[in-house]
Amino acid sequence: MPRKPETVLSEKVLSRLRAEGGRWIKVHGGPFQEAGVSDILGCWGGRFIAIELKIPGEEPTKLQREYLDDVHYSGGIAGVATTVQEALDVRDGVKAFVPFKRNRG
Repeated sequence: MPRKPETVLSEKVLSRLRAEGGRWIKVHGGPFQEAGVSDILGCWGGRFIAIELKIPGEEPTKLQREYLDDVHYSGGIAGVATTVQEALDVRDGVKAFVPFKRNRG
């Protein structure tokens, strides 16, 4: 059975991030986990990073957007990526994060 496109993207992104250092985990959603947590969480250069992976054409859910906003407004780096390069750009702060809502305090 072929793997889902999201699974293939996640494996490629994690492999590249781990090869370049830092600490990275893939979050596997489940019934005992908070809804909306980003797909990949990590620490790079002393910063907390949340990356939501999406296949081109897909958008984050409301809860995923809220999680990314919370990370951003807490001083972390947050973003949505559809390719390995976009994930690296989020990590490096190159891909500008546009909050989904104004300052949530």
